[in-house]
Amino acid sequence: MVSARQVWVVLEPRDAVQVRDGRAFEAGGAARTRRPWPSTIAGAIGAAWGGDGQLAAVRGPVLARRDTTTGSWAPGFTVPADVVPTEGPGRVWRRLRPEPSGAITDLDEEGLLWLNAPDAGAFDEHAWWDARAMGAYLSGAELNLRRAVRTSSPVAVEHRVGIARQDRRVRDAHLYSSDFLRLRENASEQWAFAAQCSLLPGQRIPERLGPVRLGGESRLADVRVVQGLDFPPPPEVLPGGRVLVYLVTPGVWRRRGSDGEWRNTWRPSIPANARLVAAAVPSPMPVATARPDGRGGLEQARLRWAVPAGSVYLLEFTGPDPETAALAWASERHGRAWGDGEDNEDRIGRRLATAGFGLMLTGTWS
Repeated sequence: MVSARQVWVVLEPRDAVQVRDGRAFEAGGAARTRRPWPSTIAGAIGAAWGGDGQLAAVRGPVLARRDTTTGSWAPGFTVPADVVPTEGPGRVWRRLRPEPSGAITDLDEEGLLWLNAPDAGAFDEHAWWDARAMGAYLSGAELNLRRAVRTSSPVAVEHRVGIARQDRRVRDAHLYSSDFLRLRENASEQWAFAAQCSLLPGQRIPERLGPVRLGGESRLADVRVVQGLDFPPPPEVLPGGRVLVYLVTPGVWRRRGSDGEWRNTWRPSIPANARLVAAAVPSPMPVATARPDGRGGLEQARLRWAVPAGSVYLLEFTGPDPETAALAWASERHGRAWGDGEDNEDRIGRRLATAGFGLMLTGTWS
């Protein structure tokens, strides 16, 4: 067994994967499939670990690409939501910039700016780019967006049709369709799901990991520890105390209302010495989480709304030395989940963050 504090683990599905989004699925309908949730990956890694399966934190998943020639691994990321294609023919990519607007919405807050660009279209959740492009984006460098953005997704969707059965017979009028996700694999590359695992004090890596069940229908995935994977680094300077936060995974944040009840929100908890300037947040996604009861059933299942991966928040730190304050916060939070600290009074929110929801990278903006 090997001792380590943080290790990268990849899950390589042996077949197409199905992870439903948790909404009701009836006969004659279609099961809506998403990439594995952080809780799905955390549960699979915990099962591979054996014992009680407890880890300090699981941060991911990200899509990871293995170069079959060199054997090296590198992460891929959903294109940030403030990088969008133009509408109409001859599509090009634009970077949204914060600017004042006379429009008013029910989400308005004092000082909150709109993000805008000429001919800006809708966020493309299937577009992605590699770690080099993400590193340049976080550092504030100018990017050739036409070259940086990849529109050929490493995840292919397979549509399948089935029929429900009862007592080993087909049920009338119970036709349904379902989507499965298959990661790209060819002679030059192989894709997998990857996550960074933080170990508990004294915890060791088992000599053998996996295989484990991943998603619906008990599909198997091989699990192994790899070297060389890492997140792009945070910037070394943050002019004006401006911090950009990019979400690697969907974020589930909750706010206590005046009635004392917790409700999902698009807005995470902002540091006391900072203000939210603007945000690029696409449509919310339904996320299903469940807790097994140890007898093949579920003890608890919940459906929550999440801010999708790729969302971007622009912060500006205040005070006598905003750059130092911004650097301290950004360096400490980079590669961690937003809300995983003990200062988060929401116990459920902390647990979701520990499972990988709201994993963020920090950068700068102008």
